[in-house]
Order: sequence, then structure tokens, then C-alpha cells
Amino acid sequence: MKNILFIFYIIFFISCGDYVEFKESPLPFLQGRFPLEELTFENINNKVLKNNCLSCHGEYEDFEIVKSKSNEIIEAMTSGRMPKNAPALSRELQGLFKAWVEKGAPFGDNPPPSGGSNELSAEWRSISKKVIFPKCLRCHNPNGQASFLDLSTRQKFFEQRDYLLNGFSDVENSYLFEVLNDDEEPMPPASSGIERLTTFEKEILKEWIEKGLP
Repeated sequence: MKNILFIFYIIFFISCGDYVEFKESPLPFLQGRFPLEELTFENINNKVLKNNCLSCHGEYEDFEIVKSKSNEIIEAMTSGRMPKNAPALSRELQGLFKAWVEKGAPFGDNPPPSGGSNELSAEWRSISKKVIFPKCLRCHNPNGQASFLDLSTRQKFFEQRDYLLNGFSDVENSYLFEVLNDDEEPMPPASSGIERLTTFEKEILKEWIEKGLP
């Protein structure tokens, strides 16, 4: 009997270790527990975002964006609305993401890479976060209305450089700047409700292209 009680206490204390347990979940079945070392952005990115979200939501590569939209992402996952045109995420992956959010959405052991100045610069990290993702990606993603011109990754820009960017030469007369500066209906269209690119944003975008998409 004493041995049984001893084993019981050992199990009890182990169960009080470094785990996050759901308290109130919008998903009744998500009552599982996840080790703290799994609750990092790197793990969330590898297990949840890369294969299920990034093809349409390239902006989810950015830690700060995912953290700020975490509740919106949970709603999309749990409702089955996302991933679009794909099977719903497993209960385990949904639970992992929600546990990460409940833990405070930690980046991990090391701080996230600094985005530098808040000022827009001619680099993909800055251009994508401040211009491409908020002003283009709603339609220009693999499953969007304008999927024929996917702008979700730097690689997609590079692959379409001849058609889209005039092969990096004479950028002002490229197809991209033609649609951005169209007299009748410049992009993004007014119907989208998205603010159009400012003169400064277009100047930095042009500089980025002329530098070869760094």
C-alpha cells in the first residue's frame, strides 16, 4: 500500500511540472497540455504556420504580426474558415497554437530579430511588412482573386521579374508601376478599401527593385 501511495505522489509532482494547461477554451476538446519548450514562435512557425498558412499569409513569417493577430488566427482556425481550400487543422495543432497564445506568445530563448528603424527601407523585410503584405496580399496570394500574380514571397517577385519588373531595368515603365500609377484605377483598387501607395512608398519600392530585391 505504501508503495502505491509513493508512486501516486511521484506522478502527482511530475504532473505539476513545466506545462501549460487550458483553463477556458472555445474548443471543448482542447484540454491537452504542452511542454513549455514547445511554446516558442519557431516551433509554432514550423508546425503550424509554414505548411498551413504562409502560402496565403506570407506576413505570418513575422513574429510581431502573428502575435498581434493571434486571436484572429485562433478564430479562423477554430471556425474551420482557415486554411482556405484545405482540410481543417488537427485538434493537436489548434491546441498547440492556443497554448502558445495563452502563454503570452513567447518568441523563445532569443529575442526576435530587430526590424531596425520604423522608417521604410529598401529591403524585403521592411518592404513586405509595411507595403506588400498590408496593401497587396489580400488579392495577390496563391488562393486570392489575383493568384495569377502572386506577391506573397520575395522569391515570387524574383521569378516574375521579367514580366513584373522589366528585368530590374527601367522600373518606372514596368508592369508593376504601370498598375500602381494607372490614371483610371491604380492599385490597390478603391473597392478594396485599402490605402494606396504613397509617393514615398513607391520611391522606396523602386529603389528596392533596382537593387535586385535585397
